[in-house]
Amino acid sequence: MPMPTPGIDLDFRPASYWDLDNPVAAILAGIKGQNRREMARDFVLGLAPAELGEIDASLLGHGLDQRTRTRLGALHPDWMGGEYLPDCLPGEVEIARIVLASVTRDVLSVRARRRRARYLYRMVDEYEEPGRPKWICRPASSKRPLTLGRLIGLIESATNPDFELQEGTLPDRFREEQYLDQPEMAADFVTVESEIYPGLAEYFERQAQGWLERRRRELEDEEEPDAT
Repeated sequence: MPMPTPGIDLDFRPASYWDLDNPVAAILAGIKGQNRREMARDFVLGLAPAELGEIDASLLGHGLDQRTRTRLGALHPDWMGGEYLPDCLPGEVEIARIVLASVTRDVLSVRARRRRARYLYRMVDEYEEPGRPKWICRPASSKRPLTLGRLIGLIESATNPDFELQEGTLPDRFREEQYLDQPEMAADFVTVESEIYPGLAEYFERQAQGWLERRRRELEDEEEPDAT
């Protein structure tokens, strides 16, 4: 279970994953690409520069046609982030995503759907193909929408047989794969966000800061001269 964190309500539970009162959440829920999501968020919140005019409606779609995807990728590889996620299953919606600061800004998507009287959960990435191991997350189902605390637990404990590192939380495992002698860059390598769960991004930002502080102490210990 995640540690209690001041100012973050781990018991928060959304009433629904589909009836979203927040207009920003309703718009972003249907956009795969991370850069497109952030651009749409800026336009909706009035944060985009006025000289950009109005956003092209074609960029608000769930996915992009191959021509547009290739054109955006030519601008910079990070425009590919999220664009290769598999389509949602019928009735399925994304409830959180993990964004990696890789060259192509890879994204993992946590999704929920209803089946009979239960909510089913799964995690997908942009590299799914026949025969490749799938992500395993717990809980795999629940009678009610997850609390924030249980969603955090699902993300932290997710595993994949392809993943070399199996110890620690999932975000920390991604950081450990990047960690050489630049812990600051590794700490910023992973972000977690949700338009449905307030506090999720902040929780993982604090977790990243805790990881960074531990790594800095370890580096300091390694640099201390041997007293013997």
